[in-house]
Amino acid sequence: MVNNRIESKILSGLEQDGLVLLEKTFFKSESIQTCKLRNSKLSYPIFDGCLLENCVFEKSDFSNSRFFNVTILNLCDFKNVDFRSAGLNNSVFDSCTFVKCDFRKTAFNECTFNNCIFDQCKIINNTFNAKKIKNCKLIGKIQEITFTSEQPNTLLRIDFGRCELDYVNFENCNLEEIVPPVDTQHIYFKDLSDRAKKALSYLMTQPDSSINILLKRRLKNFSTQRGWIFNIKNLETIEGQEYSKRIISLLTDMK
Repeated sequence: MVNNRIESKILSGLEQDGLVLLEKTFFKSESIQTCKLRNSKLSYPIFDGCLLENCVFEKSDFSNSRFFNVTILNLCDFKNVDFRSAGLNNSVFDSCTFVKCDFRKTAFNECTFNNCIFDQCKIINNTFNAKKIKNCKLIGKIQEITFTSEQPNTLLRIDFGRCELDYVNFENCNLEEIVPPVDTQHIYFKDLSDRAKKALSYLMTQPDSSINILLKRRLKNFSTQRGWIFNIKNLETIEGQEYSKRIISLLTDMK
């Protein structure tokens, strides 16, 4: 059951600790400005074609919320916010900051993020649409994430400088303009495709072995990728130390 629509004036300009909304409160075509909510339970709210601007939410519950019809969130700050199982759909987040927010079981593939910062958030087992995330910064660990696009070589513009990529994959992405992680656990190859092709040509001149057959197979896949970030620990866990050393050595040597 969806509750009756309430007007934006109820939230616009509101500063409150402990606000509790009725379940599934429905906001349609509302402009919600400069509200500051702390320890709030929004009780599965529904935002349909709304604008939320210059709002601050701290230790608030957005779980199971729903965003429809290009709901826009502009210059909003979220700290310790529970976004679990939220349906962000075709919402747009512009210049928003997320600090220690929980996004588990929240789908990102249909929403847009521009100039946003994710700092120490729980982002696990998710997919980002590479065409819909631009000029964003990720800080902390992200786990089992895929950045993907239907269009080959989609330019990815993300700052991973202070990010740990734990089992992160890239599909149809061009990583030429990303900022790679600075720690030594990660290795970034901006020109992976060219390196992989050269390494593959070299291996074709070498005797066959079980490890070389595996390397050739992987290098063929990498030859279509415009850049990649390897997490060495992940690579060793999946493929073993011998393969990991060989593949990194081959790619490093093929300048």
